Amino acid sequence: MAKNMSDEERLELAAKLDKDLDDFIDGLEKSRYTEGWPEDRWQEEMEKHPFFMKRPPEVGEKVDPLVEGLQQLKYDPAENTPDELALNYKEDGNFHMKYRKYRVAILCYTEGLRVKSIDGEINATLLNNRSAAHYFLKNFRSAMLDAQKAVKLKPEYKKPHIRAAKCAEVLNKHDLCMEICDQILTYDPSEKDVLKMRKDCQNRKAVKEREQRKLAAEERKKQEAKERLIMEIKKREIRFEEIERKKFPELTMDVLKPKYLPVEEFPVCLSSDNQLCWPVVFCFPEFNISDFQQQLDESFLLADCITDILFENEDRDEEGKYNIDTVRVYYENNCLGKTFVVNMDLTLKEITQLSTFLISGGCLTFYILPKNSEEETEYLNLNRAPKV
Repeated sequence: MAKNMSDEERLELAAKLDKDLDDFIDGLEKSRYTEGWPEDRWQEEMEKHPFFMKRPPEVGEKVDPLVEGLQQLKYDPAENTPDELALNYKEDGNFHMKYRKYRVAILCYTEGLRVKSIDGEINATLLNNRSAAHYFLKNFRSAMLDAQKAVKLKPEYKKPHIRAAKCAEVLNKHDLCMEICDQILTYDPSEKDVLKMRKDCQNRKAVKEREQRKLAAEERKKQEAKERLIMEIKKREIRFEEIERKKFPELTMDVLKPKYLPVEEFPVCLSSDNQLCWPVVFCFPEFNISDFQQQLDESFLLADCITDILFENEDRDEEGKYNIDTVRVYYENNCLGKTFVVNMDLTLKEITQLSTFLISGGCLTFYILPKNSEEETEYLNLNRAPKV
């Protein structure tokens, strides 16, 4: 139980408190004051005070206790209704939008939607504003979805409606864009920008469809050409090592794709006069090099092909061993493990139809060696060469 103080004791306590306060003030006056606001920063420091600040504190920034208390009151569900909380978050989002902090604004609007206000007007505004923030960040899909949700809550809400159409246009969703434009024009037929957007979108759709038809026609043409090519090859009963070894069950374009790098972009094709044009590789075992022709018509005589390739390689033939009369040409059948001499008076078509000739790696491959030379002997020691 508290003891009642006498008047004398009360006066004595008051005198003591006055003295203590005087001593404290004297101490402050004698010590150097270092916690004040420098003259050149007084405005900056003033704006940190809760009553004068012009912006909310940044994330992670030290917060004044009074600001912290005010924020807790502002966002406390016990102190605010869902509608009030949603409006508070909308206000914050709008502030960040003003300073182009779109990602922070999105977070604010999202929090506003999360409190589940029953006011459709508030939710439509939050969705519209979040849609705008997404739009400025070029998140067009998210912007369109939010705008469409806003319109569902408020059917004649023009801003999100127009933004949804713009997003659909950017995303090349032409039908959707025109559909949204039509919806807008039902309640505002005079909206010139929407009319123009719809017309532009319709034109782009027409261009796109025309390009798609063109590409589809080209693709059909390519496919038909591939089918004719394969049909002609099968008609000639040409054999392929990959199929003989059962690496592929049947003849496809994968089998025909050249595996030799310099001619990989030049697979066998069919000419206008229905002749096959093959990529051909010519190997010189003596020099350990290969030469090639990207596409040779199957009607060409092998002798003519060899003459041309020897002429192109005459610089390395210092001893003059390589000419059409002093060389022999071979091909290898890896499935049989044998090498065969080629009759150079045959055409490429006749050679490809030989029962022992196999096409490998999408190319016709021939080996050129001087007759009766050490190089030919060494080559034949590795392979037998029965004539055909």
